[in-house]
Order: sequence, then structure tokens, then C-alpha cells
Amino acid sequence: MSENNQDIKKATVSNYSSRNSTHYDDPMNKNFVYGEMTVNFVKQIEFEDKDEVILDIGCGTGFAYDILYEKIKNEKRKFIGIDPAKGMLDLAIDKFKSNSNFTFYEGTFAKIPLEDNSVDKIISTLAMHWVPSLDDSIKEMKRVLKPNGSIEIMMTAKDDGEGFKKPIIKAMQKHLNFKQIMKASALSQRVSPTHIEKYFGKEFDLEKDYILNVDNVKKVLYGTFDQHMKWWKARSEQIISEVENKDQFMNDLNETLNTIKDDQGIPFDLSILHIKLKEKKQL
Repeated sequence: MSENNQDIKKATVSNYSSRNSTHYDDPMNKNFVYGEMTVNFVKQIEFEDKDEVILDIGCGTGFAYDILYEKIKNEKRKFIGIDPAKGMLDLAIDKFKSNSNFTFYEGTFAKIPLEDNSVDKIISTLAMHWVPSLDDSIKEMKRVLKPNGSIEIMMTAKDDGEGFKKPIIKAMQKHLNFKQIMKASALSQRVSPTHIEKYFGKEFDLEKDYILNVDNVKKVLYGTFDQHMKWWKARSEQIISEVENKDQFMNDLNETLNTIKDDQGIPFDLSILHIKLKEKKQL
């Protein structure tokens, strides 16, 4: 990815994370589109007895720890969350201030503010697809992970929302030039299970020491135009800011999305990767 696109991606993520920190815990955000799949993914995370230090990368407002809290609140483990958005971290710190087992820092996948070999388990939900470089991110995870540590990550797949995005792009073409649309399409990593195996294989010996499981979970979710736009606008503010006539743009979006609407509503074709890395000795 070019340096310019990396800057755009960082600005988009920072803008979304900071401006929308107060909306992140909105029931609509938790329950619509990715919410249910995220909850299900987090609930199935299991901690080994040896897992004393847990790291959540891209923790946001502490969403994953919210889901797990009843199960983990009395445990003696150390739970760490990092995120690049101060607004979200402030909310997370406030939520967990009564429990000294939880600590939050500013940081990213590529810049984790922890010592080498200091983490037993890394978790992350819907964050790694925003990174500028998967190579740098996986290398940094390897640095902080203990030799017998494990990783569980949920991220969007290459074909996530493909059918939904086609009418979105059609509406964009009326308001944005080709360069602006290409910027928008380059904001997130577009990876398949094969890509993930390739990237992790550079840092972790998948033949000898580690086993990597990558499941591609798919689901079609239906909603109204307003439901879809509530979350889509929050994540696409950087794109929308470049549109001159925003009211007409939203009208055009409504018109194009209605072309894929059926009796159940407007469909969004979810495609999620569940990534699990574990040392073979633990099996």
C-alpha cells in the first residue's frame, strides 16, 4: 500500500474511532450487522490456565471485555486493551476503573506498548482489517507473544459486503471521481483465508511449531435503509466528507440500495474470518 493510502487509512480509522466513540456502545451498533457475530465469536474464546496476561488489540471501548466480564471479573489474570483512539480508551478506562485487573493503553497492531514475550493470549475483533500492513502487525504480535502463547482474531474477509458495496459504488460514481473511489476501496485489507496463512506463515513456523485455523463464516443480514446507514455513515465519514451534495448522495444511495432489496429488506452479505493460532505442544 502506498504511503498516501496508509495516511488515508490512518486518518479514516482515527476519525471514526474518535468521533464515534460515544456511539460505539449503542445497542444498534452492538446488535446490527457485525454485532451478533462478534458476540458469538467472543463468547467462544477460552482461556488456558497458563494464560495470565490477555491482550485485546483494537479494544475500542472494551467491547470484548464487556461480553466476557461476568466470566472473567473475578479471575486473577491481567487484561490489557490497546487502541489508537483516546476517546474510546477513555470510555473503556471509565467502565473498568473498579477492577484493577484491567489496563488500557494507546497503541496499534504495529506498535504495541508492551515488552517482548509478555503476553499469553492475543484477541482482537473487527480491527485487523484496518491495519496498513499485515506483515508489520503480525511481526509485532509475534514479538510480544510468549513462545507458548495463542492468538484469536476476528476480521472481515475479502468478499465481505460485496453485494452491498456494488450499489454503494454506483451511487459514489455520481458524486466522486475515480481517484476518490479508489481511495475508499483501499481503506481496508481485502484478504482470504489463503492470504492469512501466507502472512502468518512468515513469522510463525506452521509446519513445525504452530497450527493455524482460519474459518470463513458467512451470513446474510437484512435491514432497512436507515438501519444500514446508521452504521455505514459512521464508518465512512472520511468518504462522505468529500461529497459536495450530501443530501442528494444519500438519496442516490437509497435508490441504488433499493435495487437489491427483497421481501426481507436490504441484504448485507457478511463474510468474516475467524483466525486461531496455537502452539502444537498445547494440542
